[in-house]
Amino acid sequence: MIRLLPAGLLLLQTLLAGPAQSGETVTLFVTSEKTDTVSVYRGPVPHLTRVASIKVGREPHNLGISPDGRWVATSDRRSGEVSLIDTRTLTESARLKLGRQTHDVAFTPDSSLLFVGHETETFVSLVEVGTWTVRPPLKVGRAQHDLSLSPDGRELWFTVTNRPYKAGDARVGVVELDTGKVTLIDTGANAHDVTLSPDGKVAWVTNSGFTHLPDPRVDYLDVATRKVLGSITVGKYPFHSPKRGRDGNLVPPTATEMWFSDHGLRSVVAVSLADRRVVATVPVGVEPYHVAATAGGILFVANHTSNTVTIVDAVRRTVLGTLAVPPRPHGLAVLTAP
Repeated sequence: MIRLLPAGLLLLQTLLAGPAQSGETVTLFVTSEKTDTVSVYRGPVPHLTRVASIKVGREPHNLGISPDGRWVATSDRRSGEVSLIDTRTLTESARLKLGRQTHDVAFTPDSSLLFVGHETETFVSLVEVGTWTVRPPLKVGRAQHDLSLSPDGRELWFTVTNRPYKAGDARVGVVELDTGKVTLIDTGANAHDVTLSPDGKVAWVTNSGFTHLPDPRVDYLDVATRKVLGSITVGKYPFHSPKRGRDGNLVPPTATEMWFSDHGLRSVVAVSLADRRVVATVPVGVEPYHVAATAGGILFVANHTSNTVTIVDAVRRTVLGTLAVPPRPHGLAVLTAP
């Protein structure tokens, strides 16, 4: 049985304490948009072996993982569905039709509810975990790209990237879940992904929402006031950063770095939260998308065009290995075994 390690043992506390744990045993889930499957790999890092291939809906995109480690959800983008995978049996337990172009998925901190965003709908779907009952949708007034839940589960942040930015067009949204109030924030650029800092106080927004409009700017916003605090340059084309409830759950509140995948550099880039500057760059594959982290300081990076997952030692800033995976990997999630 797979379980998550307690928060006190998590990622960047370990990074600061010393070198990554060699031989850490993990279970890694990787989507394949070409084959409509989620592949599952297991073993000591970096020697993982594929143990299952799970058929899901059409073009599985992002992966979410419940904080209790029990379920993995994948947005089946072209069929407008979400598939729920049992991490114990490594089988699809349910597949739900929700709305057009399901895109991002995020579990609440208590693992009771799943949020599913849509690129061409103005609502977010809500699903009860375990019963898989679809609740009335959350109306947000905008089609959404990526989602991020606050650590206390009271706010849902989202980005809007289904059209190029025009002046005055707010591209970041916040939903207060107890009241349903939606606040839209204009950061002055395209918004691709929004990731809350490990302590939940700052929202980081990447802006490279379109392949023909790369943007190295990453904005950071004060979560409490909804105000833009500033922006920094990260590589050439930054995309995603690991987040709890989606790519994994091994990012502790005390983490001192954030890692971003970067298309332009074909790398992952580390940013110090203390002074908001780039402190490391590690080459990976072509079109790196999602990044997941383990408690021992290992990063997994899905390389969409290379058809690989790069395994990175985040402490030593080196590549440990490369895993060949089915074509067009995009989303991934990782669990750590006891």
